[in-house]
Amino acid sequence: MDINRLLTKLVSLPGDTEDELKSKKNFMVSITITLVIVTVLSMITWSLQLPVMTQCGIGYISTYALTFTVFVAVKRVVHWFLFINQFFVLILTSITIIRLGGIPYSGGLIFVGMATVVYSMAFPTKRMALWLFCIYIATSLLESILFPWFPTDHELSPTLNFIFFGINTIWISIFILYNVFYIFAQRAELEKAKSDRLQEIDHLKTRLFINIAHEFRTPLTIISGMTEMIRENPDEQYEERTGLIMRSSKQILRLVDQMLNLARLEAGSMPLHMIRSDIVAFLRMLTGSYSGLFAYRNVRLHYLSECTSLVMDFDPEKMEEIVGNLLTNALKFTTAQGDVYLSIREDTDKKAIIRVRDTGTGIPGEHLSAIFERFYRAGNDLSSNEEGTGIGLALVREYTRLMGGDVTVKSEPGEGAEFTVILPVSRIAPVKEDFPELFPAASEWNMSGQIPSFSTEALGQLPHLLIIEDNSDVIQYLIQVLQKTFRLDIAIDGNEGINKALGTIPDIILSDIMMPGIDGFELCRTLKQDFRTSHIPIVFLTARADQESRIEGLEYGADAYLVKPFNKRELLICLSNLFINREKLRLRYHTLIDEPLKPVTNPDERFIQKINSLLENNFSNDRFGIKALCTSMEISRVQLHRKLIAITGQPASHYIRSFRLAKARKQLTGTSKTVAEIAYETGFSDPNYFSRVFSLEYGQTPTEIRKTVKTGK
Repeated sequence: MDINRLLTKLVSLPGDTEDELKSKKNFMVSITITLVIVTVLSMITWSLQLPVMTQCGIGYISTYALTFTVFVAVKRVVHWFLFINQFFVLILTSITIIRLGGIPYSGGLIFVGMATVVYSMAFPTKRMALWLFCIYIATSLLESILFPWFPTDHELSPTLNFIFFGINTIWISIFILYNVFYIFAQRAELEKAKSDRLQEIDHLKTRLFINIAHEFRTPLTIISGMTEMIRENPDEQYEERTGLIMRSSKQILRLVDQMLNLARLEAGSMPLHMIRSDIVAFLRMLTGSYSGLFAYRNVRLHYLSECTSLVMDFDPEKMEEIVGNLLTNALKFTTAQGDVYLSIREDTDKKAIIRVRDTGTGIPGEHLSAIFERFYRAGNDLSSNEEGTGIGLALVREYTRLMGGDVTVKSEPGEGAEFTVILPVSRIAPVKEDFPELFPAASEWNMSGQIPSFSTEALGQLPHLLIIEDNSDVIQYLIQVLQKTFRLDIAIDGNEGINKALGTIPDIILSDIMMPGIDGFELCRTLKQDFRTSHIPIVFLTARADQESRIEGLEYGADAYLVKPFNKRELLICLSNLFINREKLRLRYHTLIDEPLKPVTNPDERFIQKINSLLENNFSNDRFGIKALCTSMEISRVQLHRKLIAITGQPASHYIRSFRLAKARKQLTGTSKTVAEIAYETGFSDPNYFSRVFSLEYGQTPTEIRKTVKTGK
């Protein structure tokens, strides 16, 4: 067991800060070293038969030993132990100097008092250090003034006086130097902590600005895009488009209001508008106003109350902000089919207990202590994939305290989180029963929480585009921009996006990055590593505009990265070019049929080579068809069909037939076998059918192909 761990075990108490623990350990080290030195010197004075010096040493040993023992037992108020210990050392030193005949004959004991004064610089309060300094000055003056009346029979001979003067000067100088270095180290740590705090504040401000920019970009995308569409065609869907603009404007206004409210709270100028009403009914209505948003995210919202009514004083606007922020925060970290519970009860201490509990991902323990800090988010970095400004929970705490309450949180990763708001129950505010301006924020959420229906009839020939986006207003805008050019499919989070991509094999995927559950980066990595979807171009459409996010997105395999607010024409051109490039690749992959196998790194080429390898070994078997190929590839018939169409433009049955026809053509031009023999050897059970499909594939009959090769025409 090392010394540091032993000291920690001896002096630490639950809840000790790092600075407190350092101070305690330094105190113990100083006392231990001093005890050892004083014990050695006392033994020397005893062997030299110097009774006054020996008695002084015994006094020092007793003082330090008693201080050591009591402190180990108490383990707290280290500064008071320091003060009492040094006070008795000063008094004992002064008495010994007088008994030895004064300062010149005391063997340098005056330096003990000086060490005490230097040691007092480590005290947390200046008053204690000043008291010790005054005692030292007073005893020194007393020793100087009364020097003529001191005893003249000196215990120390000139030689011993000189020796002890040197010994005391050396060890006390080392002791003083150690403490001076400790004090300087403390100050350096304080300066570093101050510098780190300033850097943290600067980092928080930077993160705030980036978060605010992210939050602004999404509504600005809708406002700018819808404005452009209204200009192009003022009469088409005018009400719907202006409604989207209005909701996005209100979203920006709410963000600005939150910032202003936080500033008012910091300045202490936030007013309270308390009313007396039934908070149970209030929370029931508030829960109902969020039902549409929770239904849209496929999360169940439950309201539980242990009492039918609870009339008390509260500020309805602040209460709406508190509960609304807690509900949306719970929703953000709860996956589909999860549950969020809002409950209220009154305890025996006249307190209202409001709890919001979810079954989501939970909060790591290291983040719990800082979760209510301004601008803090559980991700706590600039690359966090959750949306938010980081001020919602800070407002929850400030508003709760403003109403005389408090808020706590407990959570375990993977088991959800539980926030508890505790408010005092009083009944002195004016009574109010109705709430005419009730829950505007939640109402806007419900209005925006619906994806409009759109027809996909007669769009079968259009490219299939999968949109993965959790903001319903953005989805509505993208539908209006893309529905005439693409056959659209919608997913509202990463999990649903992956499932739909694997199930439908779209031609292109357009995805956000910051989404609940699986974010866009993880979605891209998953789909690019799966051979069933590795060929699909993925375009990120996100509010994250920083260079690091762009690079990260491309490293995960994204084919394009567009930033909100985006230009509609740029988006359409980007998607069109990706689809055209995909068509070019189809032509290239089609030429891989019957090519010699060679090492490849592209996932799509590996997929084609695996199929070609299976067909190479089984093409002569007329019973080896789609079912056998799917079994060997460990893929469903639908996925194989869609994958091959996406890569080569051919369904599975046509691709197998083309492979066999390519083998047949080689035999026609390189052997003298009959057409019927070649047909049977390449997996065709009917030579007539073989000749018919061969002509469709190459524009010539098998006989004509053979004649062309022989004549060289």
